[in-house]
Amino acid sequence: MGIRMKVEEVLSDFPTINQVNYLSTASIGLVPNPVIERTKDFFIDMARGGTLALDEETEVRVYDDLRNEGSKLFGCNPEDVAVFNSVSEALNSIAWSLELKKGKIISTNIEFPSVTYPWLRLAEKENIHVKLITADNWLISDDELLEEIDESTNVLFLSHVEFISGQQFDLKKITKQAHEYGVLVVIDGIQAAGYIPLNMKELNVDVYITGSYKWLLAPFGTAIAYLSKNLCNTMTPAFVGWRTSENMWDFNPMELKYATTARKFEYSTSAYGVKIGLTESINYLQKIGIKNIQTHNLNLIDILKQELASIERIEIISPEKCGSIVTFTIEGKESKKIGKKLCSLRRPVELTIRQNMLRVSPHIYNTDEDILEFVTSLKQMI
Repeated sequence: MGIRMKVEEVLSDFPTINQVNYLSTASIGLVPNPVIERTKDFFIDMARGGTLALDEETEVRVYDDLRNEGSKLFGCNPEDVAVFNSVSEALNSIAWSLELKKGKIISTNIEFPSVTYPWLRLAEKENIHVKLITADNWLISDDELLEEIDESTNVLFLSHVEFISGQQFDLKKITKQAHEYGVLVVIDGIQAAGYIPLNMKELNVDVYITGSYKWLLAPFGTAIAYLSKNLCNTMTPAFVGWRTSENMWDFNPMELKYATTARKFEYSTSAYGVKIGLTESINYLQKIGIKNIQTHNLNLIDILKQELASIERIEIISPEKCGSIVTFTIEGKESKKIGKKLCSLRRPVELTIRQNMLRVSPHIYNTDEDILEFVTSLKQMI
């Protein structure tokens, strides 16, 4: 009851939910009003005032504040957090900074393309084999991943929660065995951070990256990454710029002296407003409590699975252990047509079609009633 009350208290921050049954956070999360206002105010002030709004002290604080909030989200120290403009940028930067020349890299064939492409591109240039394990009905077990690890393996990269099925991997188990072979573990957490409690010391992964615009409920245009101290200390950034320097305000073009923290992977001037937005949204979610959000979201997922399982002709693809994503098909029905019908309801249902399957992804602004309303509409259509 306490968790439900917390959720009901924030519903007014998401006015769209009154008109639309929004179940598509795995694509784009709704941004709460306080985050919108904070981001908008900064953008207006800077657009009108230039350096009156963004002096050097403010510029440093924008990044420092995001690293501090990011460290609370990740369960790590602020100096282990680097700020990027997107998950793709972070993945590419880290993949090329590893300077791998040979060996094997492991992932799956159900990853989002941005997760695999940096490594496939690397393999075009170096003597590296990228092994993408084939899924069975969109699922891959932890053990299947671990069976592929051997002495030739350099990196294991995968999503904490898969974007299609919502499958959630056991990162503790995977990382423990991977590290026994000296394998680096690189995780895309964009479908997990924001509703799954994180602690990098416990997970012990080498890299964990997440972006702003899904479960973290912030504007597009920024990402944060955790890098383990050992990895950070041994890597040289593949991409550098004025922010890479230990003393960036010296503007010394004659010497490149890297920052001694994860900040050395930050290199360019970028959209400061969205970074302020992400800082604000992480703080917003922390006040509700990530554990509370997880309990709330998984309760919605349980209700949804139970209701869907009672309907003939529906096959649920998502496994028992999944994030806040349920994907399913309807025998004899085209998912796109069902999706269009749901969008035409008096209170439209917004979900996502992926690989010709229906994907539902509720978050903090959804309620039990939203799930039951959706299922009732779906039954009538079937």
